[in-house]
Formats: sequence, structure tokens, C-alpha cells
Amino acid sequence: MPNEIRLVPKEPQVRHAFSLCRIVDAGTPDQWYDLLGVVRVPVDRLAPDKLCDQLRPWALATLATGGYGFGRYYACYSTLDEDDEPDKAIAHEDIDWSGSTVLVPADQPATSC
Repeated sequence: MPNEIRLVPKEPQVRHAFSLCRIVDAGTPDQWYDLLGVVRVPVDRLAPDKLCDQLRPWALATLATGGYGFGRYYACYSTLDEDDEPDKAIAHEDIDWSGSTVLVPADQPATSC
């Protein structure tokens, strides 16, 4: 009908977050991920990829200030599911951490910005 108003259901808002996991038994068949924390991040709906460049600095700052020990860690920028758990990954970083700084393989020179 011409002057009829129809309500269109609003699409559910997609939420995004950074998350950090410790990789337990890294490099073995028994490897698993221990979720340490999830932080929701505000996103520009038109350009959600803008946050990709902030993932590694966030993860390194979190590791440095959180007192996390030696190990391999997995940082992820993702959407969240209905339970606020990480869902679909947009970007991720594997970080080998000494307990105070990033470990760099001996055959790979450190890069600086």
C-alpha cells in the first residue's frame, strides 16, 4: 500500500575486540590456546581494517604491563559472538615473548621503524 510504514528490523551491531591468548604446548600436537583477555574496541563501520595496525602495539603493551612470562602468545583482532567471545578473525599476530621483550630468531635481524 502506498502510505504504509513498514518497520525493517535493524541488523545486529557487529562488535569487535582485541584478544590475547597464551599458546600452551606451542609447536606440539597438543597445542591449545588459553584465552587471557578480551578488550572491545570501537570501530569505524566503514573501515574496520583500520585497527589492524594497532593490534601488535596493543599486544606488546599488554604483555609488558601484565607481567606475562616467557612463552608464545597469540593476539587477535576479531568480531565477537553473542557471548562476547572472539569469533571471526580479521588480523592476528604470533608473539614469542621473553617475559620482558619480544624474542627474535637468531637468523632474523631485528627491524626498527
